[in-house]
This record gives sequence, C-alpha cells and structure tokens, in this order.
Amino acid sequence: MTSDDRMIFRSAEIISVGTELLVGQIVDTNARFLSAQLAEIGLSTYRHVVVGDNLERLDKAMRRAVSENDLVITTGGLGPTEDDITDVVTARLIGVPLVSNQEIKSRLDDRGRTTPPNYPLIPEGSLFFHNDTGTAPGSLTFFTFEGQQKAILMLPGPPSEMEPMFLQYVRPVLEKHSMAKFIHRYVRLTGIGESRSEKMIRDLIERQGEVTIAPYASPGEVVFRVSQRLEHGDEDKTDATVEAIIERVGEFVFEVGPRNLAEVVYDLLNVREETCAFAESCTAGLLSSSIAAIPGASKVLRGGFVVYNDEMKRSLLGVPVDILMREGAVSAACVRVMAENCRLRTGADYAVAISGFAGPDGGTADNPVGTVYIALARCSGVFAKRFFFRGGRQRILKQSVAAALNLLRKGMIDG
Repeated sequence: MTSDDRMIFRSAEIISVGTELLVGQIVDTNARFLSAQLAEIGLSTYRHVVVGDNLERLDKAMRRAVSENDLVITTGGLGPTEDDITDVVTARLIGVPLVSNQEIKSRLDDRGRTTPPNYPLIPEGSLFFHNDTGTAPGSLTFFTFEGQQKAILMLPGPPSEMEPMFLQYVRPVLEKHSMAKFIHRYVRLTGIGESRSEKMIRDLIERQGEVTIAPYASPGEVVFRVSQRLEHGDEDKTDATVEAIIERVGEFVFEVGPRNLAEVVYDLLNVREETCAFAESCTAGLLSSSIAAIPGASKVLRGGFVVYNDEMKRSLLGVPVDILMREGAVSAACVRVMAENCRLRTGADYAVAISGFAGPDGGTADNPVGTVYIALARCSGVFAKRFFFRGGRQRILKQSVAAALNLLRKGMIDG
C-alpha cells in the first residue's frame, strides 16, 4: 500500500469530522480551503460532507465516498481522545491495522511534545505527513476497493495545523496524481451589485466554453472567477476573457488578482510611502480594523477616532454644535469636518470619515436607514459623498467599509 505514482485522481470528496461542526460550535473552513486547493491542481471536488463523532455514520459516509471517488479526504478526528475515530474507521474500511511510526514519534519527542504511549497511529503502509504545528500527523493510503484503486487522505482538523501541512507536504504529492491543472483569474469589483454587473457581461457568460466565468458576491464586492482546465500542452486562454470583462465593467474593477480591497489600499499607501487615518461613527472601528488586520499595518495606519455620539464628535473632532444641530450627525457637513480634523490631528496624508444610519432603528425622511455619508480629506481638500445601502445592519456596515476604502483608493489614484 505504498504510493502508486501511476494512479490518477479525477475526483475527490471531502468529509469533515466532528460533532462540533454539526451543532454549529465552529465553522467548517477546511472544506472551502481544500476545494480551492484541489481546483488549482486539476482535481474536482465531488461533494462536501459533515459527519459527527459516530463510528457507524462515519463508516457509512466513507464507504459511499470511496465508491464514488478516486480520493477521499477527511479532516478532524485524529486526536488521542475516545471521540477521535477517523483513523479507526479508515483502517477498518481498508482492512489494515493502525501502527506506530518511530520517525513521527521521534520528531514529536524532539519538539518536546508529550503524547500518550499509543499515539499517534496511522494505517499500516501509509505515506505520512509531519504536523509542524500540532501532534496529529496526516496520512495518505492507497488501496483496492471493489476492484478499483482508491486513496484516503487523513488530515488534522484545526486549520492552523491542516493548512500548512497541506501546502508544504500534501499538495506536492497530490500534484503527481493529477493530469491537469486549473487556472483561476479573479476580477474584483466594488461599487456595483451582483445582478447589475452580471447583466453587463451576460453575453460573455452565455458564450463561455473551455474558459468559464463564475460570478459570486459578498457585501461590497463582486468577483468574476475566470477559469480554464489545462492539460499538458494546452494554451492559456484566460487573458482574452479577463480583458473582455474589463471592457464592460472596468470602472468598478479594483483588482485582477487575489487581493481584497483593504489589501489593495494598504499596498497603494505602502508603495507611495503615505499614511491614512479614520474617523468612524456608525462603523465603530470596522474600517480601521480592515487595514489593521494586514501585517505591517503600522507602516500606513496612523490611528483614528471612534465617535459614536454627538458629544464625541464635538469634543474629539471639533464638529461645531451648529452643524450637529442644523445638519445632523449623519450629513455631508459633519463628515467633512470629521475627516479634515482627523487628518490634522493625526498627521496622516489621508483621512476618511464615515457616519450613517445602519439600522434597524433611526433614520429620517431625508436620510432613511441605509444612508451613509463618507468624506475623504487630503492636502488638496476635502469632499464628501452620500451612499445608500440596502440590507440588514451587518450588511450595511460591511458595504460602508467597502465604499470608504474605495473612496480612499480612488482619491490616491486621482490625486
């Protein structure tokens, strides 16, 4: 049951193991990560399944998965406790014992990891993968099931262990068992909704062939994924499709690539050696945190203010009482003062201010829930823009952050 380099994986099923997933205690991010990785190396994901810590249910799920796929990937259930059953079920299905591996044991001992005497165990004859951030190793086992070659890949459950293991050790092995790879190009838009943007490229979607277009959206962003499956000798034809998309929706495109909007803004500031600051009311720090979440954010982020009521706007950012009384806190006049004084008090090259009604309560006849004012201050002056977003509170807040980041991005580009 050593590796058979002649075996080709064409489809895979991902089984996430753990009762905590079924009851909603944690979110299964492993399946999403693995599906994206498999697609890049030319393997199709047939199905995602979540199974609790139950021997018979997991056995049933794995047998079905093995009967319908070349490769079955499990995540979770490899720990030393009684409810960690994935290795037991796998060994029983394959028909081999679980055995200790001295190389794995020695490496854990060298790292000062204390483990039970009979842990970890892997199916006899498996390839194994070291866990550099935890204790449970991964393993890949080749076997025959109902007269056909199959393989089971077992990976640890914690993403902090599974992802680096997959990228460093597992992916290079799986690439040897794929005859193709997928090229994925991502055209990222903001300031436009999914339905409108999809309508603008409808003809391209209807004519798609070997190069495919898949639209998907989140609050404040629309992505068109342009994909092509390449086998040896095939020509990459994605450029022409990407260019055709940009011809139609170019004014909304902020990136052709992997970066999100905050990362694009960060990189612009970093390259220009400039800084930003934020004055936030309704978003209460979400805008600042979108940049602060990026490693090295201190190079570009000076700081900011969260001013959630009129008194804070007045005392910290000097918004005049007459503006608050006459125009209101949710107004162009208010955010203009907030942005300019934020820039002056932080010394940033750019300052963005934001104030709005995120709901579900509040709003006025002129400025109903969903109304958000955003201002950008820079050395050449300050300007404000009114936005109106639909949806629940969290959706409005996320759209507000995206609009503010895009206003900053455009302000840097336009000068």
